[in-house]
Amino acid sequence: MALQISPGHALSSAQRAPRSLHVDLVNQSGLVSSRSSQSQWSSRAVSFGSFACALGSFQHLRARCNRIHRCAKKKKGKGKQQVVEVEPEDLILPHEGMTVGELAEKIKKPVASIITFFFAEKGKPLTINDILDKELIEEVCINYELEFIFDDEKTTTAGDRGFLAEQIEGDFDLEPRPPVVTVMGHVDHGKTTLLDTLRQRSVAAGEAGGITQRIGAYTVELNNQQITFIDTPGHEAFTAMRARGAQVTDIAVLVVAADDGVMPQTREAIAHAKAAEVPIIVAINKIDKDGADPQQTRQMLSEEGLLAEDWGGDIPMVEVSAKKNINLDELLEILNLTAEISELKAVRKCEGAGVVLESTFDASKGSLATLLVQRGTLKKGDYAVSGTKFCRVRLMENEAGAEVVEAGPSMACQVTGFQDSPQAGDQFEVYPTAQEARAVADKRARETARAPLGFGGLGSESEQTMRLALILKTDAQGSIAAVKHMFSEVKDSKYVNLRWVLAAPGPISESDVELASTCPEGQRVMILGFNTQVSQNAERTAKERGIEIQNFKVIYELYETVVAALESDLDKEEQLTEKGIAEVKAVFNGRDGKVAGSEILEGTFTVGQRVHCIRKGKKMGEGKIRSIRRFKEEVKDIDEGNECGISLDGFDDWEAGDEARCFDVKLVSPELVTKK
Repeated sequence: MALQISPGHALSSAQRAPRSLHVDLVNQSGLVSSRSSQSQWSSRAVSFGSFACALGSFQHLRARCNRIHRCAKKKKGKGKQQVVEVEPEDLILPHEGMTVGELAEKIKKPVASIITFFFAEKGKPLTINDILDKELIEEVCINYELEFIFDDEKTTTAGDRGFLAEQIEGDFDLEPRPPVVTVMGHVDHGKTTLLDTLRQRSVAAGEAGGITQRIGAYTVELNNQQITFIDTPGHEAFTAMRARGAQVTDIAVLVVAADDGVMPQTREAIAHAKAAEVPIIVAINKIDKDGADPQQTRQMLSEEGLLAEDWGGDIPMVEVSAKKNINLDELLEILNLTAEISELKAVRKCEGAGVVLESTFDASKGSLATLLVQRGTLKKGDYAVSGTKFCRVRLMENEAGAEVVEAGPSMACQVTGFQDSPQAGDQFEVYPTAQEARAVADKRARETARAPLGFGGLGSESEQTMRLALILKTDAQGSIAAVKHMFSEVKDSKYVNLRWVLAAPGPISESDVELASTCPEGQRVMILGFNTQVSQNAERTAKERGIEIQNFKVIYELYETVVAALESDLDKEEQLTEKGIAEVKAVFNGRDGKVAGSEILEGTFTVGQRVHCIRKGKKMGEGKIRSIRRFKEEVKDIDEGNECGISLDGFDDWEAGDEARCFDVKLVSPELVTKK
């Protein structure tokens, strides 16, 4: 198959999808070509950033074209040439999956038709509440000859686009801008303390459990140079936040504790920084502690591909102590030098655009969002859109809580005015009027509309499987991904069929309890809170209706407590420990059935233990040892090397040559996840 894509498909940042895409099918050659209605390249020189964006979008476009080709093959016999038009308003489907009922409503097809398709064509018996994964959803859409796109194929985040310096129509001057520095590393290696010392403002003491649990963005002035710092969490659950920090940064500072060395999240942070293709500076922290070994730390970093400059590499490494303020001036000097070499510039005199670093909900202020301006100037009173969320900027505050009137490129601020919490990682853009902004938000909302929330999709009831529905409320949008990541292994467990019914920032309210009350009988529902509040009405209603609410300040405490509670509710299962092996030499008739005359080859056989009968490698049956006779004497147990007669309760179909395996049986609580 040959695929030709016209230049119009190299998507610019201002154009997420081509306005019209035509696919011509020629039966004789099997050629599939794609071309845009726009056939001319723009006369404007394409910037490197725009070109990189186009390459990133190409993979998604190719996936769509492949699906179009498969769909078009179904039409091949209907004529010599077919034209299938694909518009940006095509179906946008969730890549995480949806139930049969939800898909039917989305594509406007009967549920029975979809169920019949899977049963007749694929041999899969499904029900309306069964969950379809991405591949099965794709099969249905191709069967109905629908053009569609998955939500993870839309390159709409500013993190994907990089800094928006030249991605705007018109002639604008590029002006120098401050660097954005992301501080990354393993949990408890001193990232927040390092920033705290630089900013001379205490943050670490206010973090629950002593770890950073969301992205903190701070624009500060050091040595007459403005720098925006992004502090990312080091705990393993916050992978998405670290990746988001790396995607919007100019310089990555990797903090590694000299007494701990390279750890799992250190490696992950290195991977994110390398993927973002940004300069890396290593701060070897805690050199004042007993057991600190900076040279060993350098050796471990070299094994990860980071070779220090003084070892002949190209990675600046500074030995510091964030607590005792040792060598921090040297670290700042390297930061400033790296920023100067990079010649960072952006358009300032235009409408603002950038990325949502974090969003949260405050009972008194409503939805709040931490924004990083990447292009233009964001001002109080502006009309902005992020994803499907509309915002009129009512208030802008810096990291100290002081009001600011405007924010230029590389500045971070917290904005009040979003109607609903935007998605962390999404791009935001300012529009000239409220009407234009609302029209964009409404159009995107129609594209991504989904079926209402519900408890369907948890599968059929089973004695071995607990069906668990979770309602999650958090302090911030980014925390949702972190909590879900923690429970990913539980979701895949054979013991629990888990589904997130609702996950949103904000306090736990009475409406959340009302939603939990609709949980069908036979399912367990829990309301989880992370770093949020529970309203008095919600507490009272939950108590009246017996709804379980758990609220936590530290993410790993949430995880461990919930998993322990679930494990205690599961039925205990048998754990078999092999104790001995015997060979059956002969079979005799006893008073209560057949007796296996056996020789003990290994271990010990004890009355009360369980014995499996193995014949030619196949288990024939099992039973509990009723009695053991050594000659004419009845004994409690017998050791290796002795011969005896063994009688079982529940099985006596022995044959000479059988193998008897003896087990000790204990009832234990099952583990939802494997302990590391």
